[in-house]
Amino acid sequence: MAEAFVAVADDATSIYWNPAGMATGAFLSFVLDYGAGESVPDAPDPAGNQNTTFIGFTLPPLGIGYYRLHRVTATPTTPEEEPGQSRQEGRQSVQGLTTSHLGVTLGQSLGQYVVVAGTVKYVQGEVVAGRVPGTAAAGLEAADGLPRRSTSRADVDVGAMVAVEQWRLGLVARNLTNPTFDRPDPDGGVVELEQEVRVGVAWGAGWPGMTRVVVSADADVTRKPGLTGDRRDLAGGVETWWLQQRLGIRGGLRGSTVGGARPVVAGGISAAVKTGVYVEAHLARGDRDGHTWSVGGRVTF
Repeated sequence: MAEAFVAVADDATSIYWNPAGMATGAFLSFVLDYGAGESVPDAPDPAGNQNTTFIGFTLPPLGIGYYRLHRVTATPTTPEEEPGQSRQEGRQSVQGLTTSHLGVTLGQSLGQYVVVAGTVKYVQGEVVAGRVPGTAAAGLEAADGLPRRSTSRADVDVGAMVAVEQWRLGLVARNLTNPTFDRPDPDGGVVELEQEVRVGVAWGAGWPGMTRVVVSADADVTRKPGLTGDRRDLAGGVETWWLQQRLGIRGGLRGSTVGGARPVVAGGISAAVKTGVYVEAHLARGDRDGHTWSVGGRVTF
């Protein structure tokens, strides 16, 4: 749904998308997901790649989740940055951040229509940095051999969901402590995991309960880093279910309101292996930094 999901997530993925969403969905949910992406830059823009892993379990009002976010970029250096470098020589400044989040989520109802929730997380961040000769592709390949440093921090995410008949309004705020991770290079300072705030609204034809059609929209309140620069996205998506809730099809469009629109079109599918057990996949294509895919499995009761 092109990330228009803050007011939709009601299974174990809510641990990331909106912790309060777990109260609006299944009694029990387990999700396993892996995804990857890359940038397709126009020189001399940075090249990059990323991958994500997610494992989550919810039994409202409790959720337990682990997710890993990995991103590396290779940016061409200039003769000013490398005094001994001629314009014909190619060197790349390579930087990467991998964060592993392990969290426990608790939710609380406030009356009939409002749920609030928070996730307390242990976060381990690993920063890699260095400069290597060659192309951007060579720089990305060399990232595994560059100096790296790990740091552990505590962090908190919070979410809220208002559900009234067929409408839902969601809010999520991530990385509230702004955790910082030490760089491996001397006097290199730190890399900060910046706060992210996002709001969303959704309508479901059959809510509360199972619904055949969902329409949603999300908006970033804050900027977030992308492979080709910061983004602050607006997103819209549609999800439909067929064959007695055994086949789900979804799609959406998002674009940034800063640094150029860089539009991304996304689509996905869910297929029931048996009642309550689904295999899922998604594919997105965009201007430069929207080339992503994912596969996963979901169990709900």
